[in-house]
Amino acid sequence: MTSCSEIMGLVEEWLRSGRPDADNLIDFPWEIEKEDGVLVAVHPKFPLRIRLVCSEDAKSIRASTWLAIPTIVKPNETRLILYRKMLRMNTIPLAKYMLVGDEDYIGAAVDLSIESLGKKEFNDALAFLLTAINSIASEIGETEELYRQMLEELIRLVKKHFEEGWGWDKMVRYLVEYVGMNREEAEGFLTKIGMRPPRAGKEITM
Repeated sequence: MTSCSEIMGLVEEWLRSGRPDADNLIDFPWEIEKEDGVLVAVHPKFPLRIRLVCSEDAKSIRASTWLAIPTIVKPNETRLILYRKMLRMNTIPLAKYMLVGDEDYIGAAVDLSIESLGKKEFNDALAFLLTAINSIASEIGETEELYRQMLEELIRLVKKHFEEGWGWDKMVRYLVEYVGMNREEAEGFLTKIGMRPPRAGKEITM
Protein backbone atom coordinates (compact mmCIF):
# COMPACT_ATOMS: atom_id res chain seq x y z
CA MET A 1 0.00 0.00 0.00
CA THR A 2 1.40 3.39 -1.01
CA SER A 3 1.66 6.12 1.63
CA CYS A 4 1.44 9.88 1.20
CA SER A 5 5.09 10.33 2.12
CA GLU A 6 6.14 7.82 -0.54
CA ILE A 7 4.01 9.24 -3.35
CA MET A 8 4.78 12.85 -2.49
CA GLY A 9 8.48 12.02 -2.55
CA LEU A 10 8.04 10.42 -5.96
CA VAL A 11 6.06 13.40 -7.30
CA GLU A 12 8.70 15.80 -6.00
CA GLU A 13 11.40 13.76 -7.72
CA TRP A 14 9.44 13.86 -11.00
CA LEU A 15 9.05 17.62 -10.78
CA ARG A 16 12.64 18.42 -9.83
CA SER A 17 14.44 16.12 -12.27
CA GLY A 18 13.23 17.45 -15.60
CA ARG A 19 15.01 19.26 -18.41
CA PRO A 20 14.21 22.64 -20.00
CA ASP A 21 13.73 21.22 -23.53
CA ALA A 22 11.17 18.58 -22.49
CA ASP A 23 7.97 17.95 -24.45
CA ASN A 24 5.72 17.14 -21.47
CA LEU A 25 4.93 19.34 -18.48
CA ILE A 26 5.94 16.69 -15.96
CA ASP A 27 9.36 16.46 -17.62
CA PHE A 28 10.17 20.16 -17.15
CA PRO A 29 12.33 21.08 -14.12
CA TRP A 30 9.83 22.61 -11.69
CA GLU A 31 10.76 24.67 -8.66
CA ILE A 32 9.49 23.26 -5.39
CA GLU A 33 8.63 25.09 -2.19
CA LYS A 34 6.95 23.88 0.99
CA GLU A 35 4.40 26.01 2.80
CA ASP A 36 2.72 24.71 5.97
CA GLY A 37 2.85 21.11 4.82
CA VAL A 38 1.75 21.95 1.28
CA LEU A 39 4.05 21.21 -1.65
CA VAL A 40 4.01 24.11 -4.10
CA ALA A 41 5.32 23.59 -7.63
CA VAL A 42 5.92 26.41 -10.09
CA HIS A 43 7.71 26.65 -13.41
CA PRO A 44 8.93 30.05 -14.65
CA LYS A 45 7.67 29.43 -18.20
CA PHE A 46 4.06 29.25 -16.96
CA PRO A 47 4.36 30.71 -13.46
CA LEU A 48 1.19 29.56 -11.73
CA ARG A 49 1.50 28.03 -8.28
CA ILE A 50 0.36 24.40 -8.25
CA ARG A 51 -0.43 23.29 -4.70
CA LEU A 52 -0.17 19.59 -3.83
CA VAL A 53 -1.77 18.08 -0.73
CA CYS A 54 -1.98 14.38 0.07
CA SER A 55 -4.66 12.72 2.20
CA GLU A 56 -3.96 9.35 3.80
CA ASP A 57 -7.67 8.91 4.58
CA ALA A 58 -8.80 9.58 1.00
CA LYS A 59 -5.72 7.91 -0.48
CA SER A 60 -5.42 10.76 -2.93
CA ILE A 61 -3.39 13.80 -3.90
CA ARG A 62 -5.20 17.03 -4.67
CA ALA A 63 -3.43 19.30 -7.13
CA SER A 64 -4.96 22.76 -7.30
CA THR A 65 -4.38 26.32 -8.42
CA TRP A 66 -6.46 29.47 -8.43
CA LEU A 67 -6.73 32.95 -9.81
CA ALA A 68 -6.40 35.58 -7.06
CA ILE A 69 -9.28 37.72 -8.28
CA PRO A 70 -12.20 38.14 -5.85
CA THR A 71 -15.47 37.25 -7.57
CA ILE A 72 -17.52 37.93 -4.45
CA VAL A 73 -17.48 41.65 -5.29
CA LYS A 74 -18.89 41.12 -8.78
CA PRO A 75 -22.61 41.83 -9.43
CA ASN A 76 -24.92 38.96 -8.51
CA GLU A 77 -26.05 38.43 -12.11
CA THR A 78 -22.43 38.18 -13.29
CA ARG A 79 -21.59 35.72 -10.53
CA LEU A 80 -24.65 33.59 -11.27
CA ILE A 81 -23.70 33.28 -14.95
CA LEU A 82 -20.08 32.52 -14.06
CA TYR A 83 -20.87 29.91 -11.42
CA ARG A 84 -23.34 28.21 -13.77
CA LYS A 85 -20.64 27.98 -16.41
CA MET A 86 -18.28 26.47 -13.84
CA LEU A 87 -20.82 23.82 -12.87
CA ARG A 88 -21.40 22.92 -16.50
CA MET A 89 -17.64 22.62 -17.01
CA ASN A 90 -17.31 20.12 -14.14
CA THR A 91 -17.63 17.12 -16.42
CA ILE A 92 -14.06 15.79 -16.34
CA PRO A 93 -13.65 12.84 -13.94
CA LEU A 94 -11.75 13.76 -10.77
CA ALA A 95 -11.29 17.34 -11.99
CA LYS A 96 -13.36 20.28 -10.85
CA TYR A 97 -13.71 24.03 -10.81
CA MET A 98 -14.14 25.54 -7.36
CA LEU A 99 -14.31 28.67 -5.20
CA VAL A 100 -11.43 29.34 -2.82
CA GLY A 101 -11.39 31.42 0.37
CA ASP A 102 -13.65 34.15 1.66
CA GLU A 103 -13.09 36.21 -1.50
CA ASP A 104 -14.41 33.41 -3.74
CA TYR A 105 -11.31 33.15 -5.87
CA ILE A 106 -11.95 30.82 -8.80
CA GLY A 107 -9.74 27.79 -8.97
CA ALA A 108 -9.41 24.30 -10.34
CA ALA A 109 -8.40 21.04 -8.73
CA VAL A 110 -7.66 17.45 -9.69
CA ASP A 111 -7.86 14.51 -7.29
CA LEU A 112 -5.44 11.67 -8.04
CA SER A 113 -5.30 8.25 -6.43
CA ILE A 114 -2.00 7.56 -4.71
CA GLU A 115 -2.47 3.83 -5.35
CA SER A 116 -2.27 4.10 -9.13
CA LEU A 117 -0.69 7.47 -9.91
CA GLY A 118 1.72 7.50 -12.83
CA LYS A 119 3.65 10.20 -14.67
CA LYS A 120 1.19 10.40 -17.58
CA GLU A 121 -1.80 10.91 -15.28
CA PHE A 122 0.08 13.55 -13.29
CA ASN A 123 1.15 15.27 -16.51
CA ASP A 124 -2.50 15.34 -17.64
CA ALA A 125 -3.46 16.89 -14.30
CA LEU A 126 -0.89 19.67 -14.70
CA ALA A 127 -2.10 20.35 -18.24
CA PHE A 128 -5.71 20.53 -17.06
CA LEU A 129 -4.90 22.98 -14.28
CA LEU A 130 -2.97 25.37 -16.51
CA THR A 131 -5.63 25.22 -19.21
CA ALA A 132 -8.46 25.60 -16.70
CA ILE A 133 -7.10 28.80 -15.19
CA ASN A 134 -6.64 30.31 -18.63
CA SER A 135 -10.22 29.34 -19.52
CA ILE A 136 -11.55 30.85 -16.30
CA ALA A 137 -9.68 34.11 -16.84
CA SER A 138 -11.09 34.32 -20.35
CA GLU A 139 -14.64 33.60 -19.14
CA ILE A 140 -14.59 36.46 -16.64
CA GLY A 141 -12.65 38.89 -18.82
CA GLU A 142 -9.57 38.84 -16.60
CA THR A 143 -6.90 37.55 -18.98
CA GLU A 144 -4.76 40.63 -18.47
CA GLU A 145 -4.95 40.21 -14.70
CA LEU A 146 -3.92 36.57 -15.05
CA TYR A 147 -0.86 37.61 -17.07
CA ARG A 148 -0.07 40.30 -14.49
CA GLN A 149 -0.16 37.75 -11.68
CA MET A 150 2.02 35.36 -13.67
CA LEU A 151 4.52 38.17 -14.28
CA GLU A 152 4.59 38.94 -10.55
CA GLU A 153 5.29 35.28 -9.82
CA LEU A 154 8.16 35.23 -12.31
CA ILE A 155 9.61 38.36 -10.73
CA ARG A 156 9.32 36.71 -7.31
CA LEU A 157 11.25 33.67 -8.55
CA VAL A 158 13.95 35.83 -10.10
CA LYS A 159 14.44 37.91 -6.95
CA LYS A 160 14.50 34.77 -4.82
CA HIS A 161 17.34 33.39 -6.89
CA PHE A 162 19.26 36.65 -6.69
CA GLU A 163 18.90 36.51 -2.91
CA GLU A 164 20.26 32.95 -3.05
CA GLY A 165 23.40 34.33 -4.70
CA TRP A 166 22.80 33.67 -8.37
CA GLY A 167 24.99 35.83 -10.56
CA TRP A 168 23.88 37.91 -13.54
CA ASP A 169 25.01 35.39 -16.17
CA LYS A 170 23.32 32.48 -14.40
CA MET A 171 20.11 34.48 -14.11
CA VAL A 172 20.19 35.34 -17.81
CA ARG A 173 20.71 31.66 -18.69
CA TYR A 174 17.77 30.77 -16.45
CA LEU A 175 15.45 33.13 -18.33
CA VAL A 176 16.74 31.96 -21.70
CA GLU A 177 16.65 28.21 -21.02
CA TYR A 178 13.67 27.95 -18.67
CA VAL A 179 11.37 30.78 -19.78
CA GLY A 180 12.25 30.90 -23.47
CA MET A 181 13.47 34.49 -23.72
CA ASN A 182 16.38 35.39 -25.94
CA ARG A 183 19.41 36.96 -24.28
CA GLU A 184 18.43 40.52 -25.12
CA GLU A 185 14.93 40.00 -23.71
CA ALA A 186 16.35 38.38 -20.57
CA GLU A 187 18.79 41.21 -19.91
CA GLY A 188 16.09 43.79 -20.61
CA PHE A 189 13.70 42.03 -18.22
CA LEU A 190 16.28 41.95 -15.43
CA THR A 191 17.12 45.61 -15.94
CA LYS A 192 13.44 46.57 -15.95
CA ILE A 193 12.84 44.99 -12.54
CA GLY A 194 15.83 46.76 -11.05
CA MET A 195 18.69 44.33 -11.56
CA ARG A 196 22.00 45.45 -13.00
CA PRO A 197 24.94 43.49 -14.39
CA PRO A 198 27.94 43.71 -12.07
CA ARG A 199 30.83 45.95 -12.85
CA ALA A 200 34.23 44.31 -12.93
CA GLY A 201 35.06 43.03 -9.48
CA LYS A 202 31.69 43.98 -7.98
CA GLU A 203 28.70 41.93 -6.94
CA ILE A 204 25.13 42.44 -8.14
CA THR A 205 22.95 44.53 -5.86
CA MET A 206 19.20 44.55 -5.60
